[in-house]
Amino acid sequence: MNVKYKRFVAAFVNIVIICVLSLLRYSGVATFKIGSAVPIILLPFIIAVAMFFSDNASLLAALLAGTLMDSMSADSSWFNTLFFVVAAIICNLIGNRFFNRNLKAALYLSALVSLIYFFFKYLIFFVFRSVDVSYDYFILYLIPSAVYTAVFIIPFYFLEKKLAQ
Repeated sequence: MNVKYKRFVAAFVNIVIICVLSLLRYSGVATFKIGSAVPIILLPFIIAVAMFFSDNASLLAALLAGTLMDSMSADSSWFNTLFFVVAAIICNLIGNRFFNRNLKAALYLSALVSLIYFFFKYLIFFVFRSVDVSYDYFILYLIPSAVYTAVFIIPFYFLEKKLAQ
């Protein structure tokens, strides 16, 4: 298969997946909620794209995903776009220079980025706005959501591995 055609197919599939996942997330059709844990499914997808594709492709995927999330959310901030772009750049560098591109490294990277995402979200939207949150917020929402988000790297890892070949 031609290299340009393979890149086009991979880019097209990734754009469609980003659009479908963001529509599923914000339409209320499938929130993938378990208890009080709500995953941010686009985050492990962006990590998988960053591990297998170039820095430009991962940057554009993160920019699209973050912009869609911010435009569809009730809070009008640029938090998701900024975090996704920075996370994609860092994951691309770490995935290309330090980690092997195996499932174990992808799980570690996804867990770390998910924990950082939910921690920064907590800091920006609760601490800096002086909103009182109890200890139960960490136990019942933040940590389960981060773990649940990190687990979604498994199907995306294999999908992106297949697309990158």
